[in-house]
Amino acid sequence: MKVNGIEIVGNKFAYDGCHKIYIIEDKEDERKALSCGYTLLPIEKLEMTYQSSCPLKFIHNWKINKEYAPQFEDAFFTE
Repeated sequence: MKVNGIEIVGNKFAYDGCHKIYIIEDKEDERKALSCGYTLLPIEKLEMTYQSSCPLKFIHNWKINKEYAPQFEDAFFTE
């Protein structure tokens, strides 16, 4: 899957239930996200989750060194 032309590395994402979406890239990311109380979802639910999130939504990786979809900009999903 790609978001705005950027290949997703990972098969899960962390979601706060509102607008914060972080791609989980490794076991350390997963451990930290769970310890912060985030829900982890399979990457197949990313587009649906993004579309139903509040207008403040964004997609970053957990380490916050990749920005897939910044706030207030559209995200385009491709295979």
